[in-house]
Parts: sequence; structure tokens; C-alpha cells
Amino acid sequence: MTAASESASGHRWAVADLWTWAVLKWVVAICIAIVAVFPIWWMVNVVFAEPGAPVSINPRLYPTSFSAGWDKIMMILTETQYLRAYYISVTYALLTILGVLLFGSMAAFEFALFDFPGKGLLFGVVMLSLMVPTAVTIIPTYLLVADLGWLNTMQGLVVPGLASAFGLFMLVQFMRSIPAEMIEAARLDGASHFQIYWHVALPLSKNALVTLAILTFMKTWGNFTWPLIVAPSPETYTVGQVVGLFNAPFSHQTVDVVMTANLLAAVPPLIFFLIFQRKIVEGIAMQGSKG
Repeated sequence: MTAASESASGHRWAVADLWTWAVLKWVVAICIAIVAVFPIWWMVNVVFAEPGAPVSINPRLYPTSFSAGWDKIMMILTETQYLRAYYISVTYALLTILGVLLFGSMAAFEFALFDFPGKGLLFGVVMLSLMVPTAVTIIPTYLLVADLGWLNTMQGLVVPGLASAFGLFMLVQFMRSIPAEMIEAARLDGASHFQIYWHVALPLSKNALVTLAILTFMKTWGNFTWPLIVAPSPETYTVGQVVGLFNAPFSHQTVDVVMTANLLAAVPPLIFFLIFQRKIVEGIAMQGSKG
């Protein structure tokens, strides 16, 4: 066999290996997508089906009655406190996002760009809090909120979640990339400390702030334990608590009605994620490259 034929044969094998690897990656990606999407798709099929249709005996892979599904949705929205729970959850999420972004960015600005006594120790303590399970801090936090008279109030829901150690770490990692020359230039132009933070650091950290806002929304919207503890009154139920009532063992609700309640709870974060998924990927990729 000549050298030319050996080279051609090796080239064909390399092309075949690349093609096989590409196909394999697509197969794995499609399988993962099916596993991730199928529960949501099955929930939609159960909701948009005739009431009383047996789910386990006759499973369907497509919706069979959009009108019946819409009737279930309107029934839950009009005959239960779901709309009020939506209002509570949206307010809770938005206030938490604003607080996390404000306090987290102000603290990250100091930790990332300036030196002060005890900086390393304080930052280490904050990072150490990431290792403490949430269950350990629930009781003392609840007692503090109760002593302040914040049970069944919006401030009781929001204030304990305003200090985010993860958010601080994420913003510090990002703000460390801001050139010190820009800070000095702004100071020489007569900008105050707050003006440097507001007009220099925040605009340059927009991508990190958007990513943190999205992740905070996802976490807050799905938070069930803390609202259940600090806001047990029906007037302050969040969406998670209302869905918990539908999912309770003795709720006496049919499967399609329970699925409708769960679908209504899943729609806002799904829409939120689909709209901002590019920002999430970009923000996490930037943090990984900077780390």
C-alpha cells in the first residue's frame, strides 16, 4: 500500500470518527431534552383533556380538548385565591430581586475594588455562610421575624432574603475585572464614591446583574418552606402554598385539576427563563471564565 493510499484511508477514518461523534452528541442531547421536557408536556396533555378521562389507563401524548383545559384554568383562577397568590408571589419576587441587586452590588463594589481593614475576614465569613444549610438558620430567623412582628407580612417574606452570599460572590468576581484606571479617572473627574458606583460599576456589571436577577427570581418563585413558615395566613399565601393545598393528600381534587394548578405555577418561571435564557448562559459562562 502506497503512502498516498494510507493517507486517504486515514482521512476517511478521521471523517467517519467525526461524523460518528457528531451523531452521538445529537442523540445524547435529544435524549436529555426529551427527559427534561416530557413531564411538562405530559402535564399540558392532562390539563387539556376532557374532565374525568383516565390518565394512567389511557395516556395521551397530545392535547385532546383545549376548551376543557381553558375551563379548568378559569375555574381555578375565579373560584380560588390563585390570583391573589400570584400577586403576593410576584411582589415577593420583585422586591427580593431589587433588594438583592441593590445590597449585593453595593457590597460587591467595596469588596472588589477597594481595600479596608478586615476585608478578607469579612468576605471569608460571607463565603462560609454558603456552607451552612438553610435548615440550620430557619428557626433563629423565624424567631427574629416573629419578635419584629413581621409574621404574615410582606417584609417578613422579603427582608431575610435580601442578603445573598451567592449574589455577593458572583458580583465580586465580575467587578474585579473592572480596570482600576477607570475608577481613578472617574475620581479625578470629581465623581463621588457613590457616583463611581452608580455611573461606572453598575453599567459595566449589567450582564452579571441581569443574570443574578433571573436566578433570584427562579429561587424566590419556587420558595415554599420560608413562606409556609412565616406567612401561614391564607391572606398571604404564595403560589407555592396554594399549589401545596391542591397537592395535599386529602384535597379530594382530581388529577387534571391538580395538574392545572401546577401548570399555572410553572408558567411564569418558564416564560421568564425562555425570554432570558441567553442572558443566563452568558452570565454563567462569564463567571466560569473569570473564575
